[in-house]
Amino acid sequence: MKKSLLALAVLTAVSGAAFAQSSVTLYGKVDLGMVYDAGNPVGAGKSVRLSSGVTGGSRIGFKGVEDLGGGNKFSFQLETGYCADSAAGQSTNVNDANNKKIGTTSAPNFCTGSNNFMGRQAHGDLTGAFGALSAGRQYSLGFNNLATIDPFGAGFAAQANNVSNTGTYLVDPSGIRLNNSVTYSTPNVAGFTGSVEAAFGEVVGNWKSGRETGAGVNYASGPVYAGVTYYAVNTAAGSGTAKRVTTFGGSYDFGVVKVHALGQKVSGNNGAIDIFNIMGGVTVPVGAGSLMASYVKHNDRTSMDEDANQIGIGYQYPLSKRTALYTSFARIQNHNIQGSATSNSAILVGNATDAGTGQKAFNAGVVHNF
Repeated sequence: MKKSLLALAVLTAVSGAAFAQSSVTLYGKVDLGMVYDAGNPVGAGKSVRLSSGVTGGSRIGFKGVEDLGGGNKFSFQLETGYCADSAAGQSTNVNDANNKKIGTTSAPNFCTGSNNFMGRQAHGDLTGAFGALSAGRQYSLGFNNLATIDPFGAGFAAQANNVSNTGTYLVDPSGIRLNNSVTYSTPNVAGFTGSVEAAFGEVVGNWKSGRETGAGVNYASGPVYAGVTYYAVNTAAGSGTAKRVTTFGGSYDFGVVKVHALGQKVSGNNGAIDIFNIMGGVTVPVGAGSLMASYVKHNDRTSMDEDANQIGIGYQYPLSKRTALYTSFARIQNHNIQGSATSNSAILVGNATDAGTGQKAFNAGVVHNF
């Protein structure tokens, strides 16, 4: 009997030690905000709606980590979006051979992450003294750099990466999330980290088709952040580069004000793309919350000369460590956009989830992180 009790005690201790070496965490975000859009470039009218994910997409995710010993760990992250405002599916028109609508189809709507289940992130990572190696669907180095520098964190109405219907960004987010990607980051040395990434198009017979590559170096220590990233995506034929994006900038927190600055060069498509963007902004503690403001200049240096500039302001007030009220406003002025192309070429004010319908927008809502 004593031997049985001793064996049970030993087994319990060993099992407890094994479980202590691994963990899984459930986390998420619920973001609901009222959105008012106006200033549609072709006079389509105003839009008033409830949006799921103004500051960042509403999501549910799982994080896990296992201690492999010797300072090495395996971890994973699986994250899906969801629509906190509606259970309605995403409808698509079905047309006949004469392009006449004959019906619609409906698919599940996850609101973010390219509208796919686990579309926000799904990757596994190995970390240790050698650095970190990650594989799967994950944020690009360029987007992480942009979101860190932008006082609005690539969310709210005043996000730096607002976009047109044709996919022209105010500040390019370098692919945002990359499928089939592998990223390596060096260990942090005195605040410096270097990273490289590659995302494979996985086209049989043409491994260069749609391939995305990138690299970056950043420094983060105390009140200082500085980063520079490079991103390139190949053409579908794999014979050249469709777009190159170099993003550089940083922030410094003086305590009474945090200053943000960014520059970006976008080129490609045999000279058809030649853009230089700049952004300046501040984050100021006001009361218990934070006031954010920024100015973005989008300079199209091609013969089209389709420039744009944006001013934005916002305020976030914490109700607790996990819950906050927010509001924001932004206005974009588009220049030299003419004729029938206006509705597609104009950059519109959106937010972290919505592309937007007008050249100015106001948001107000609440966000909870768990």
